Amino acid sequence: MPTHILATEGPRLAVISCAIRNTGGGWQLIDDTAHAPSGVTGVVQHPDHLELTHAVGAVRVSSMQVTVDEYYAARAVRCGVSVGLALSRIYLYSGTSMTPVDPATLVASAGNLWITGLLELA
Repeated sequence: MPTHILATEGPRLAVISCAIRNTGGGWQLIDDTAHAPSGVTGVVQHPDHLELTHAVGAVRVSSMQVTVDEYYAARAVRCGVSVGLALSRIYLYSGTSMTPVDPATLVASAGNLWITGLLELA
């Protein structure tokens, strides 16, 4: 997967972005004619979170956002992310629950999570 770099005056920033989906076989990057991940190398499904791998050589986190699409928003799914330099953990919740749901239970042919982040490079 290519990594897009914002190279302006000051720190260089790697763009981390992708859409992910679970159609029944586990969460996967969407990489097709209409979707292109940047800086993300994979998604690992765990019982209480998703692990997004993005080993771009980051030295500092600037920001990261994970957003549910309209399919999951209508079903009261919300998410939070714990960001690291080479991987991030995405936790998914249902309604007002404070306990993460098993990501394997969220299956939809058209339901996505959208991820966008900026990581500072050396």
